[in-house]
Amino acid sequence: MKRTIAIGFVLVSMLSGCAATGQTPIQFRTSNDLTFELSNSQFDTVDVQPFETQIWLDSAMIGSLMTMETNPDFDTAVDEVRQGFDEAEKSSGKIVQLDLGDSAYGFSVTVNGYTTAFIATSKHPTSWITISIKEDVFDDVLSSMSVSKAHK
Repeated sequence: MKRTIAIGFVLVSMLSGCAATGQTPIQFRTSNDLTFELSNSQFDTVDVQPFETQIWLDSAMIGSLMTMETNPDFDTAVDEVRQGFDEAEKSSGKIVQLDLGDSAYGFSVTVNGYTTAFIATSKHPTSWITISIKEDVFDDVLSSMSVSKAHK
């Protein structure tokens, strides 16, 4: 009898949407106010290194984030990333200009199963970021990406 009641509670919670499904989105915020989400089923560890944040699943690194200082030869981070896009077009790999709205500029390059996005925002002229992640996860990152207001 107790088992039937317990199964009933589990069934009701699943039908009502109260059960955890393992698909909870986790929000990442970068140093230049860019945000994106990954489902908690897509990674199990975040490893913060001195110059890189690594994202892991089952002891395999699936991605990383880095903040890059703008080269002094460029006036802004957006200028540097635009130049990077021009250079990337001359190389191999799938190159895509990202639609990030007016306050950001970015592009991605896909090579060997990984996609790396290079993104600068107009609010932060002295740095830009790279997000490198397994190709099959990148669309999830890109679809949730936005430039947020400053962190509170």
